Amino acid sequence: MGIGKGHKAGGIRDDAPDLEFSYLRYGKHNLHRIGVWEQRRPAKPNATYWLIFIHGGAWRDPRNKPTDFAPSIRHLMTGGNLPETVRGFISIDYRLSPYQEEFPQCLDETPSSEQRSAQHPDHLHDVRSAMYFLGQRFDLGDKYILIGHSAGAMLAFQLLMSSAQWQLHFEVPLPKPAAIIGISGIYDLVNLNRRYDGNYTSFIGNAFGFDEDVWRSASPAQYHDSFAQPLLPHGTPLWLAISPNDGLLDLAETAAMADKLRADGFQPNVVDDLHGEHDFVWQDGAQVATLVRRVLAELNSKNCASLT
Repeated sequence: MGIGKGHKAGGIRDDAPDLEFSYLRYGKHNLHRIGVWEQRRPAKPNATYWLIFIHGGAWRDPRNKPTDFAPSIRHLMTGGNLPETVRGFISIDYRLSPYQEEFPQCLDETPSSEQRSAQHPDHLHDVRSAMYFLGQRFDLGDKYILIGHSAGAMLAFQLLMSSAQWQLHFEVPLPKPAAIIGISGIYDLVNLNRRYDGNYTSFIGNAFGFDEDVWRSASPAQYHDSFAQPLLPHGTPLWLAISPNDGLLDLAETAAMADKLRADGFQPNVVDDLHGEHDFVWQDGAQVATLVRRVLAELNSKNCASLT
């Protein structure tokens, strides 16, 4: 796959002198790319986890890019140094669905490598392919933390759902993440749209079609199977966070996912007092960084307990 190096820390610039940014490619489409912030120096002996971010944008907004993770990385780089147990940062891009209202495309005149015409399960297929690529390149194993914002949070949990229902056939199963952080997530397409009086039909339909049975089967909060199988018995930390002032999503959306996880035997950490509107959370990055630090502390505590 192609590699593009030399970028000045991918939007981090001079406040992260120990990071080098590059784009890695995992497919032929322009959006089949992964932003990677790696340490220039050898990793510390206890640098265990990769932080892997999946951006949102309602599966369609071309303004959302891998560098959406940069503000959070800046806040995590205390004094220009990585957190002690972090190996590096990764941000996954994926093909997008149409957004003709604001970003029209004439598909007859647009090269296939630039078209925004993805339909479910294309987005999930891309993220799953990217994860397989990363697993091979960096020997990820289960030493990664998934962080998803909005549609990206839904994709993070969809990675754990049975791929057979969407005809996604991968010979190698995806190692379970060390933890998942879903931020301002979309988890229940049918009920979300109903609570918003059908006003979300357009963007959901652009990505998933207009069959509510498909919406339901794609929704992590409505998953017919259990998340216990891919995640237990090791008690993977699961964090769900949202601002009451989100503006685009309500607290009920996060509550629905928390209820599903509890039904499957988990005790998710629900943070429902973030501040700011929907995109402010990733644009500012400070709150994402705080959530990551709390998860790293939880993992460290678990690891210490297992040694005693």
